[in-house]
This record gives sequence, structure tokens and C-alpha cells, in this order.
Amino acid sequence: MRFFVVKQLLTPKQLGIAQIINRQNKLLMNTSIKLLAIINPISGTGKQKGMEELLQQHLDSSKFQLHTQYTQYAGHGSAIAKEAIQQQFDAVLAIGGDGTINEIARSLAGSEVAMGIIPCGSGNGLARHLGIPMDTVKAIQWLNKAEIKKMDTVKANNELFVNVAGVGFDAFISHEFAKMESRGLISYAKAVIKSFFSYPLQDFIIETKEQKHQLQGLLLSFANSSQFGNNAYIAPKASIQDGQINLVLLKRPKLFQIPGLALKTFTKRLETSSLFTQIKGDEFLIRQNDTLGHVDGEPIEFGSEIHLIVCPQSLNVFTCHNC
Repeated sequence: MRFFVVKQLLTPKQLGIAQIINRQNKLLMNTSIKLLAIINPISGTGKQKGMEELLQQHLDSSKFQLHTQYTQYAGHGSAIAKEAIQQQFDAVLAIGGDGTINEIARSLAGSEVAMGIIPCGSGNGLARHLGIPMDTVKAIQWLNKAEIKKMDTVKANNELFVNVAGVGFDAFISHEFAKMESRGLISYAKAVIKSFFSYPLQDFIIETKEQKHQLQGLLLSFANSSQFGNNAYIAPKASIQDGQINLVLLKRPKLFQIPGLALKTFTKRLETSSLFTQIKGDEFLIRQNDTLGHVDGEPIEFGSEIHLIVCPQSLNVFTCHNC
């Protein structure tokens, strides 16, 4: 008697599910994951110095087969990540700030290669949302116990972002912050204080498939995750797995309102402010009377019209069990 093996071809979606299950099984069964660490040597706060030695010391070698590569110019992280896909790495570890993470995510989105993060930036918004410790050694040890989940990404005029993008005052500040020699929360605060009351209010037209909104405010943020970084929560209830963007409009506060607004921002209660307006959806057309924007904190020229669309479940990330 002969036995015939029937091979069933998988659809791309089924193949993707099979691949992520395979990677998850590697984690569970302590099978080695082929991991490429991409290190930006000049990003953020300089915490990435000595990173190779720390990875060798604290990364679980029974789970991860470690390779490292350094970026050499702006955009290099994206190119290296594309090569990692071709070289059949299971995962890429982004070591740098929000800009480095954005570069790498742009290439990995739509593939089944997972992205991990060791935060070394000044804000670290997505890393904080994912529950990753800010201490480098603890972040590496956290990775040893993490699991892989799918998250949404968003495109704004074909510029992909993973955390928060926006227009208005925060976009203006991202452009000013990029010109500053020093990084970190103090430098960012200086840029904000310098221009807060002189920056003109912006008019925004927001269109969905169902309705049109005309709003005026200080800034309009496109939140995929909950915070800008440094635990400043612009959309406290935003989820990276719900297939939606949280558009958040903030009106300019009066001087006496600033302390309360700041407190609510850092305690996840911004939604209770009278200055806060939120619209949720999976696709928007936005018109502004300026041209500046930012994606994951990186300054960009959007132009006067921005098309936003969610790419649901398009990026595999290492995250904690309950995140």
C-alpha cells in the first residue's frame, strides 16, 4: 500500500500566521532565534555605548543567535533591516531612539520578521507603551522573557509611523528640536517654552467617510500608541492593536490652565480636560494651513493635505504578556 503526501499551499495570511507561530514556538521551546541587533551609535542619550558587551553578557544565548551591525548614516537602519529580511533573520533588535525605531519598522512592516527595542532615545514613546524598561540591562533581560505580537502601523501620505505623528505645534517643535545640539526632556522643554505663546493657532479640516470636522487648536496628533514619550500621554486609551488611529486636538491653554494640563498629561487623564478633543477611525483626510509635520518625532514636510490610513496587524513586535 502506498501513502501519498498531499501538500496544501498556504495563503499569504496563513503563511504569516504560521511563521509567527513558528517564531513564538522558538521562544517557548528555547530554540535559537536568529537576531540582528541594529545599533545607532549616535542616537539619543548615548546609552548605546558598550551595547555589544551588554548584549553578550545579558541576552539569553540559548534563545537568541546574536549578530550586530551599526548604522552609518541617516536611513541606514531601514536598509539594514531590508537586508535582514532577505537573509532570513527571525528578528531585528532596534537599538536607538524613536527615529531609529521608525527607520527599522518601515522595512519590517508587512514582513514576518519581528522587531525588538532597546530604548536609547530621548522620548522612547513606543518602547514605554510596550512596557520595555528604560534601563539598558533590564531591557535586555526583559527581551529574554518577551513574546511576539502583531501591532498596527499607520501611513501618513505614505510615511509610515508606529507611535505618534502630528501637525501643528508639536510638529513645529520637532523641527526646532532637531536643530538643537543637546537632546533630552530639558532641551525639549526649552523649545516648547520659547514658542508656546507666540505660535499661531491652526485650522484643521478632518474628513472621514461619514462626516467632516472643522476644528481650531494648538496641535493635532495622530496617535497609534498612547504617548509621545517620557510618559507624556497624548491618547491614554490608544491601542496599537485596535485597527484605529486616535486623532487628538488640543486647544491652547490659558496660563493658569498649564499646570493642570501638564499634570493630566503625565497621569493619563488628559481625556478629562476641556481642551481635549478626540476622533477615532481607520482612515482620515486632513487639511492644515501649514506644511510642517512629524512622524514618530522626526520632522517632515507633509504639505497642506495628509491622508492617514491604518495598516492593521502589520508589524510583529516583542512585547510583554499583558501589554
